[in-house]
Amino acid sequence: MKNGKYCAILGNALGTHKLEQLVNSRPLATLPFDGKYRLIDFQLSNLVNAGITNIYGIFSQKNVPSVLDHIRTGREWGLNTLLDHFFVGFYNNDGSEEGVTDLTYYPQLLTFLRRSHSQYTVFSTADILCNINLKQLIHVHEANKRTMSVVYKKMPKVQMSSVNSVLKLDETDTVSSVTDYEASHYAEDELIAMSTGIYIINTEFLIRMMEVEQHQEAPRQLRYLLSDKLVELGALGYEYAGYMKNIHDVKSYYEANMDMLDPQKFTSLLHATQKVYTKVKNEEATYFANSSEIFNSQFASGSVIEGRVENSIISRRCQLDKEASIKDSIIFPNVKIGAGARVQYAIVDKEVEIDPGVQIIGTKEKPIIIEKQAHVTEDKTL
Repeated sequence: MKNGKYCAILGNALGTHKLEQLVNSRPLATLPFDGKYRLIDFQLSNLVNAGITNIYGIFSQKNVPSVLDHIRTGREWGLNTLLDHFFVGFYNNDGSEEGVTDLTYYPQLLTFLRRSHSQYTVFSTADILCNINLKQLIHVHEANKRTMSVVYKKMPKVQMSSVNSVLKLDETDTVSSVTDYEASHYAEDELIAMSTGIYIINTEFLIRMMEVEQHQEAPRQLRYLLSDKLVELGALGYEYAGYMKNIHDVKSYYEANMDMLDPQKFTSLLHATQKVYTKVKNEEATYFANSSEIFNSQFASGSVIEGRVENSIISRRCQLDKEASIKDSIIFPNVKIGAGARVQYAIVDKEVEIDPGVQIIGTKEKPIIIEKQAHVTEDKTL
């Protein structure tokens, strides 16, 4: 694949308001996943695995520090050379209605696209979790000589949300209609052709579209603009058949992590034909004391485990004291859980301390969230 022929724009997500406290201090893109990854790692890895190393990430102004802290120089993704780059831009959308952006949004994207001298642009966002071979998408797009192509996935109703778009395609896989998802229109066992928000579009045409949109009274974010042009441009629909999770609320995020305890789903996402890259942490292995009991769980490095862990994902540098238990939960980095404490159906954010004997109990349908840096001194149950 010719270097420089392709560039990419990486956005954050739609519908993140349903992720509650988890996105108070970070964008969805940098949410931890499976103990050692961030959600943004998957879309970045998809791009660099396809040879696309000229990437512009566009995020809300309040979210930029979290992104910069994780990506840093971009070394782990091979984005720190003279020819390969990851740029970060930001815009202010405070007080704006959903989907509408400010006047700084398009000028910076247009500058990037003009300077890239690329023939094609890939656009994706971090709320779709997948390990997709974008080389195949690019090949199909070029072979069909379309202006735009879009990736879709046939999803069960239970994994859809109101922020998703549903595609209808004709016999030539051309998008014939795009509608907002409405739950009442579909049967419980029906598979729905959901747009993943992953697009490839001819760069010159994209620039012309964006030049017009930036002068509108209420310019829309790029994802909305592309979705609205699918039918007009006769976009090609490209079906993705691998593992995919639509991250749109706390439950879907929790379930995506729990999926990684299923060997088949874990292998499909993380050990497919492509690697997933993340920021490297050179730490000692997790220590399991003689008193520890472990059942169907995953651990990152640097933790000390003296209690019981079942059906859970434990991130880096956590401490679980004797007679404490974690079950059906996601534990973020640097969490301390005191002796005799019990955590079940919970998402415990970074740097939380849970006192001895405290019980934190959520439900499978509604996992309880413990906010970042909280000190929990009394029981919390739903």
